[in-house]
Amino acid sequence: VWSWASSAMKSVGIACVLSGAAEAAITALDDPAWTLTWRDEFAGSALNSSVWGVRTNESHCCGPFGGNGELQLYLPDEVAVADGFLNLNTHRRKAVDPKGKLWNFTSGWIDTKGRFAQKFGRFEANCSLPRRNATGIWPAFWLMPNSSQCWPTGGEVDVFEFNGNWIEDQIFGSYHWAKPGQCGKDRAPIPGKNFKPSGSASDWQTGWHVYAVEWFEDRLDFFVDGQKYFTRTSSQVDLPTAPMYVIFDQAVDSWLFPPAAGPGDYTGGVGLRVDWVRVYKSASSVLV
Repeated sequence: VWSWASSAMKSVGIACVLSGAAEAAITALDDPAWTLTWRDEFAGSALNSSVWGVRTNESHCCGPFGGNGELQLYLPDEVAVADGFLNLNTHRRKAVDPKGKLWNFTSGWIDTKGRFAQKFGRFEANCSLPRRNATGIWPAFWLMPNSSQCWPTGGEVDVFEFNGNWIEDQIFGSYHWAKPGQCGKDRAPIPGKNFKPSGSASDWQTGWHVYAVEWFEDRLDFFVDGQKYFTRTSSQVDLPTAPMYVIFDQAVDSWLFPPAAGPGDYTGGVGLRVDWVRVYKSASSVLV
């Protein structure tokens, strides 16, 4: 899944954006409080199929050709690994799914469902997000329960979401949940907390930043570059009870900031880039 050589080479590139000290401060790789359990550094020229599944001829969220009104069809040719990075691309192009439905956007989705999941710990990824002028673009790094629980009774952890628009360029961290048996009844339908680093320029999210969540028995803490900006506790919500798997995807929004011929700039495609993803357990804990 990874190689020290690839990791070292990419660290040189990251140093153009972050100093070595800054990078060490925002990732848990060398933090004695955390023990690495799983990682993908996206070395090589292809996605590791033993780790990742690729969504094909589907939209989101509810199985083949159903969904929540998003505008993209997920296709494997929008997923690529090259030069040590994962690239999820989105294009304004026409595609017809196996049921004959016409889609005007294609995009990429990968996940570790059935391949890797963990209960509790720190989940982090170093990502470069699209520019905001791609109106409606909706990249995300999120976690879902590796169980048969109906959504959102098992919880949904959105480590980050970003929605391209002409008003603001903030990311959001969220936790969606419901009481047992309340399928489809999200107790937190509105994004949890927005964030933009203090003093950052417009389109700051196109640079490399480490997005993370730390999941404990009693809370979820959300971070960008080591800065905690949001927490959900067991006194506020029902926290996940099952191990969770990792998802990266890039949707196209149809209702809040839908793409338009003018501000929705998808010329040449729009990309979410991921340098690496890493998962840890607390050094003082025992994994469940």
